[in-house]
Amino acid sequence: MNYLKWPLALILLFLNLSVYSQEEHDDESQEPERLRDIFEESHLHGHIRNYFMNTINREDLKDYYTNATGGAIGFTTGNYKGFEVGVKGIFTYKTFGNNLGMEDPIAGKNARYEYELYDVLNKGNFNDLDRLEELFIRYRFGDSYLTYGKIETEYTPLLNHSDGRMKPFAHRGAWAHLNFGRPHQFNLGWLNGMSPRATTEWFDFEEGIGLFYNGFQPDGQEAHYHEHYTSAGMGIFNYRYRRDNFTFKVYDYYLDKVMNTLWTQVDYDFSNFTLGIQYLYQSPFSYNDELDYENRYIQPDENGQVLSSQLSWQESRLRLALAYTHAFDSGRFLFPKELGRDHFFTSISRSRLEGMGDVDIVALKGEYSFLEPNLHLGIEMQQIIGAQPGDYQFNKYNVDESFQVNTHLRYNVGGFLDGLSFDLLWVYRENRNHQDAESIFNKSNFNQINFVTNFYF
Repeated sequence: MNYLKWPLALILLFLNLSVYSQEEHDDESQEPERLRDIFEESHLHGHIRNYFMNTINREDLKDYYTNATGGAIGFTTGNYKGFEVGVKGIFTYKTFGNNLGMEDPIAGKNARYEYELYDVLNKGNFNDLDRLEELFIRYRFGDSYLTYGKIETEYTPLLNHSDGRMKPFAHRGAWAHLNFGRPHQFNLGWLNGMSPRATTEWFDFEEGIGLFYNGFQPDGQEAHYHEHYTSAGMGIFNYRYRRDNFTFKVYDYYLDKVMNTLWTQVDYDFSNFTLGIQYLYQSPFSYNDELDYENRYIQPDENGQVLSSQLSWQESRLRLALAYTHAFDSGRFLFPKELGRDHFFTSISRSRLEGMGDVDIVALKGEYSFLEPNLHLGIEMQQIIGAQPGDYQFNKYNVDESFQVNTHLRYNVGGFLDGLSFDLLWVYRENRNHQDAESIFNKSNFNQINFVTNFYF
């Protein structure tokens, strides 16, 4: 894609200037007097990634595997009177794998998760997969900053980076991070563009909402809300208060024309324990009344509510946690899949709460970190209770009750190869009720191996 060539050329130009200027660098801190002096404090960063994924379906169904290789290169200038400029590009190639487009003769579908390493909106393209991920100007003052452009937003539990594939979620707009020191911190943002995970293009909100599968409406008919909302964007407000062993967080997401989502969270530390509670409440806007039933993202009488809690215990390098989440029967919990993934206490990889209501989820998690070698082991078990296929009122994607186990092993290399890591994620998931091919193919009753090699610099 030609639009990425000029940012990459700028990266090389800035790097050359930086190397040249650093040869004559004076360690004394002073205000830059020349343009090239700004690049003396420039920062080159990024990663190289290799991702192997293999989904092993039930014996009579087809399996898929693929290996993707790529990376990201970012460049941020030095600070001049508080200002800095950044640019970042990302690319991906398929190095080997089987035919992801070959349909299973029983289910009549092809690969799912493996396509997410490339571009799910342009299946079959495994080579021309680059994206201008960041292009921003930032102003820093104290421990705070203002950013505008294509940016990596601060983490929030619903709108986030979630870098779990080859390309993460990316957002465009303005962001203010205001840190007034302990105990108060604010984040304010207005976003008007998105580049969803596993895609290469940028979209405004009107085109971006509903790019992925729209699921079903509460009455059982298929939903068709893509490009039916003239949404200008999303406003985000975040406040965090921290004092001693108590933390309070509130997030408010204003999705223009669609709905408002309020998320609150409290964490309290005592002895070796941490108790956390999350509560979410959603309110649809009146614009939904103007649309036909099948074209609505959320129905006017839906108010998604979720209560999630967790009790964790940590002693030295061992951590154990028990979590429970209840989605109420006041409506489905909804949030555009194109913007991020939900992070409730029971959320784990390859499992979402989004789209469900009137369900209970229980999760048991354990982690242990070894000193020698630098190894981290994690196990997560999750049970979804109450999801009933055919009950579309609380089941947007028509999923079944399920049991899932994730096993994660990470090895961080030190010394000369510091920055290199190896991650192995094994996912096992099974339906509790429906075992037919349509219900489970690439959704459940599978083993999935994910082996990821990262080198960060």
